[in-house]
Amino acid sequence: MAVGAKILEGLTNAEFGKAERLFTWSGRAQLALVALSAVTVFVSDTTATLLLAIVAAAIFAGWAYVDWLYRFSRAQAERGRRALLVVEGLDGTVSPGEVRDIEAGFTVTKGQGERAHNPNFFASIKEKGKERLLELIEESAFYSCRLCRLSASVTWLKLVLYGGICLGLFLSTVYFVDTETIAFTSRLVLVVLTFLISQEVLGSARDYGRAHLALSSTQARIRAIRAAGYPEGDLLVLMGDYNSAVEGAP
Repeated sequence: MAVGAKILEGLTNAEFGKAERLFTWSGRAQLALVALSAVTVFVSDTTATLLLAIVAAAIFAGWAYVDWLYRFSRAQAERGRRALLVVEGLDGTVSPGEVRDIEAGFTVTKGQGERAHNPNFFASIKEKGKERLLELIEESAFYSCRLCRLSASVTWLKLVLYGGICLGLFLSTVYFVDTETIAFTSRLVLVVLTFLISQEVLGSARDYGRAHLALSSTQARIRAIRAAGYPEGDLLVLMGDYNSAVEGAP
């Protein structure tokens, strides 16, 4: 791996790691907001409700900032990943100035990039050219497809678990409490359901599933391109579709 590609690969990995951490904190902030909303259902004191509202507003502001950082970091990581495919796959296709511009846009340091560098990031040993680029897309799609399938399964399981807990709590109390408490519990259920249909759970599960379906057809298209003698147009369309599928996943 050339020096420029090595730096680009390490920075891209580090940037994806940062985006992942920010995404996790964004989900935690949303969960905290839901928890506060649930607490307010059972709080009747005006002062306490006001304090909870202030805390919720502060958490919301923090979530908005973290979500902005996540999206910016994810966009830069995806830009690095797209460039890395071309730099590593084809010879002399990206100018040094363009590579430097991409590297300057990363929000992680070069030290973090050096620590995140993986010398075995790509398994292909072919010389740069259409065949190598196709192999890079093939191995990247192979792992991305399985990762999206696993992520979709985990997220759907999380959705079912949260929904089951919510329904179980509601059904276990409906026959043993008074009307007022049932009304409170119903409001709590609505709060939890609002969280379940948010982008963090239902939306994420849906998007992971879409990415997996899109990536599932990649292997057949790769075989067709290889059999046809690596037509450049088909190869570039495949790379664009692969990038679109990966970037569509959370």
